[in-house]
Amino acid sequence: MSRSRDRHRGRGHHFMYDVVVLSIFVVQFLLFYFLVNLKAALVGIFINLLSFVFGLIIYYLFFIKHVKDSHKFMYDIYKAIDEISNGNFSVALNAKEFDVNHHIMELADKVNNMAEGLRSMETMRVDFVSDVSHEIQSPLTSIKGFTALLKDDDLSSEDRKKYIDIIEDESSRLSKLSYNLLKLSALDSGAKELKFEEFDLSRQLRETVLSFEPQWSVKNIDFTADCPKTIISGDMELIKEVWINLINNGIKFTPDGGSMNVTLKNDGHDVEVKVSDSGIGIKKEDQQHIFERFYMADKSRKRVIGGNGLGLAIVKKIVMLHNGTIKVESEEGKGTSFIVKMPVNHV
Repeated sequence: MSRSRDRHRGRGHHFMYDVVVLSIFVVQFLLFYFLVNLKAALVGIFINLLSFVFGLIIYYLFFIKHVKDSHKFMYDIYKAIDEISNGNFSVALNAKEFDVNHHIMELADKVNNMAEGLRSMETMRVDFVSDVSHEIQSPLTSIKGFTALLKDDDLSSEDRKKYIDIIEDESSRLSKLSYNLLKLSALDSGAKELKFEEFDLSRQLRETVLSFEPQWSVKNIDFTADCPKTIISGDMELIKEVWINLINNGIKFTPDGGSMNVTLKNDGHDVEVKVSDSGIGIKKEDQQHIFERFYMADKSRKRVIGGNGLGLAIVKKIVMLHNGTIKVESEEGKGTSFIVKMPVNHV
């Protein structure tokens, strides 16, 4: 319907153009007729008509292809947009095949970029659903299997306790997965409204480190913290979740007798928090992916260390919501450092 209206509007414009051209010829004829004579008027009209005919020939030879290509390519653009609206994101427009102006080429580029972005999002959505399904199915399979084993009346009390512990651990995995998925969903959709307030970041960091003392002390980890008093503005609850994730990861991947360190710097505009460990490190090829959802660099240790690959994705999302950045520096066998930078005052 909209294209029909556009064609009708186009015909209306052509009609108005014809009327204007004809009016110019008529007015010129009348002026020559009244101001000079009929012969001069006829000569003037003849010259104008001759010029007009030559102009049409030149236009046809040099510009008609451009006009035809523009109309044809605009039709291709309309068709591509229709395809995208119907869920087909594989469309690609090639403006180089047509003689069109830079405005139409820019429009084609934007349509291509839109299709590419939507195609990437669709791939991520499919992968996300697949990953979630796998993460849910794995503990459910374990729970179902060990529940069936518990029905054996001849099962020893030792085995029974072991199976119950496994079921409890798998239930905890499901619960943590559900919590993290809900958290990510709330952050992505904006349903989680940020509550900005001023608080002492150094105190928050020290309290978080102390809350993990049972975990790092049992592994004899030498934990140090250099956190001078620093007041910042942000969502205190969400920012604390960043340190919980980073410190917890550091403890998991640091061997017995290793070391960890948390430092805080403030230049008056931005704060920088660095969480370092002497753990196993991260491979170079894995470092660019660790903030992706469900990505785990060491899949063979997944069951041993726990987790579902969502923690760092949540961390990055929270940092971005505070106009901050996070990066990783790591070397295999020598440890890892996560560096978070955020503005002191969120604007």
